[in-house]
Amino acid sequence: MLNQKVHQLLNEQINKEQYSAYLYLDIANFYDALDLDGYANYYMIQAQEERDHALLFMKYMQINNLK
Repeated sequence: MLNQKVHQLLNEQINKEQYSAYLYLDIANFYDALDLDGYANYYMIQAQEERDHALLFMKYMQINNLK
């Protein structure tokens, strides 16, 4: 079982990762509107990376809360 403080900090980090993903998506849309596909693609990849981070933290919390 996770310590309450660790649980809170992990939740905060998940929120930061998701927020960053949304920012990267917004930047990707900006570059897409300018037909700068390379830049748009780069920021789409970054957004996915941030979502992956959030999912890893979530999975860690799920595994450790079952014990």
